Amino acid sequence: MFFKTKDLMTVGNISLGLAGVLVAMEGMGVSTREEAGTYVFWSGLLIIMAVVFDMFDGVVARALGQMNQFGAEFDNVADLTSYSIAPAFLLYLAYQKYAILPGVEFDTTLRTIIAVTVAMFPAVFGCIRFARFNVRKLDVPGFWIGFPRPMAALFYVSLVNSHLYLGSGVMGWIGVVLIVYASFMNLSLMPFIGHHDRKWSWHLGIILTFVWLTTLVAFVAGVIFKVMPERTVFDVVLLWLSYDLFIQWTDIPKAAREEVARLTADWNE
Repeated sequence: MFFKTKDLMTVGNISLGLAGVLVAMEGMGVSTREEAGTYVFWSGLLIIMAVVFDMFDGVVARALGQMNQFGAEFDNVADLTSYSIAPAFLLYLAYQKYAILPGVEFDTTLRTIIAVTVAMFPAVFGCIRFARFNVRKLDVPGFWIGFPRPMAALFYVSLVNSHLYLGSGVMGWIGVVLIVYASFMNLSLMPFIGHHDRKWSWHLGIILTFVWLTTLVAFVAGVIFKVMPERTVFDVVLLWLSYDLFIQWTDIPKAAREEVARLTADWNE
């Protein structure tokens, strides 16, 4: 039987991603920006929860000795659903009903065009990445090639749910630029620090531990106990992913970057 116990984690990943899609679709029926913000929040939270399930499928598979090719392919399809398609629906809702775009009124054709265009980027670029890695999968121990789809998805949903985005009109337009940039980096051949087969340096280990602790505290304190703004968890995730997207390459040795460049030299031929 192909389906194993560990694949239930992947089912959770897909289910939560699709739930994020459905919540975003429901949000399209609201009449006020404030109502749309609630649907943007819960759709984003569901996608974050999908990432949590995705993180543990490999842990469960190794613990139960259930590693197989079916699980790898199943996980890849689930990632396409939760990290490319679900964020596309969320971004469409955010830019159609929620984003402040100076110079663009709500309920206009121009806003719809902007929303559709923004939503296309994670979906189209995610599908291209999916197909490219199916044709030629390159594993470099300790690194991902291109900005990983889970991180890209978290970046999209955290951006449109952050307090910075909520309170600033200019961030609506800056958000468009950041979404396009993150999507292109999804297909880039730049190495990004990964956790598979990596021996963590002491300073990166401290940073990673702090990432998880601050995110967990923000989620528990904000979403569950309401002792801080509930969107704080998105602020924290956006902060850390901005580091990963723009700065983390400084922690990659020059020799490692050159080796990745050599391995991927013919990828775009």
